[in-house]
Amino acid sequence: MTWSKLTLFAAAALGASAPAFAAIEFHKDIEPLLQAHCQTCHRPGEIGPMALFTYEDTRKWAKAIRQAVLTRKMPPWFADKAQHYANDVSLSDAEIAIFRDWVDAGAPEGDPKLAPPPRTFVDGWNIGKPDMIIEMPAAYEIPARGTIEYTYIVMPTNFKEDVWVQALEVRPQDRAHVHHIVLFERQAGSKWLREYPMNVPFDLPPLSLPIIITKSPHWAETCPPQAIRNSRRRPRRPV
Repeated sequence: MTWSKLTLFAAAALGASAPAFAAIEFHKDIEPLLQAHCQTCHRPGEIGPMALFTYEDTRKWAKAIRQAVLTRKMPPWFADKAQHYANDVSLSDAEIAIFRDWVDAGAPEGDPKLAPPPRTFVDGWNIGKPDMIIEMPAAYEIPARGTIEYTYIVMPTNFKEDVWVQALEVRPQDRAHVHHIVLFERQAGSKWLREYPMNVPFDLPPLSLPIIITKSPHWAETCPPQAIRNSRRRPRRPV
């Protein structure tokens, strides 16, 4: 009788201490992360090489996704972690572990009823109809092979008077082939790049950028358009 009680007590204690972990599944755990961190690029017409919207889309890339997030290759975010950025798209350590454990478990789909509502994307201008559009006069032809160095093009604003800029948006004609764009504002009276013609693409030798120059918000495939905060708004002068 004593032996039986001890055996039952030990079994009961062992059962109580074993934690119960919920299985990591696509619709419940992975799909929300894809919406928040990946689908901006990984959708038709964007720079991502494959769409990551459905389970079928994602399952065949499971091992590659595991490797990409573990090495922090994806989502691409290389800013210093010492401070927080409003548009940070990187994954936390806990979120990376979710991807890893999901793939290691065989990438189960789970219950489709637990999927979040599909994410929707704006078709057209994200900032609303702009008051002004500054457009390249001609498309830049991309060679089929080779490395393209940073290419510059000076585009006039044609402002006749000082104007206040509240928001701006860069819209590449072919997003699948444009990795990022950096905008520089040339102040009125500046001689920087005055020797180059307007609206004609050109290269610059290394280390030719000036030490002090105003850099406006840039566009990258991971960065949606953002309004300029009140503290950063200032008039743009004619150039």
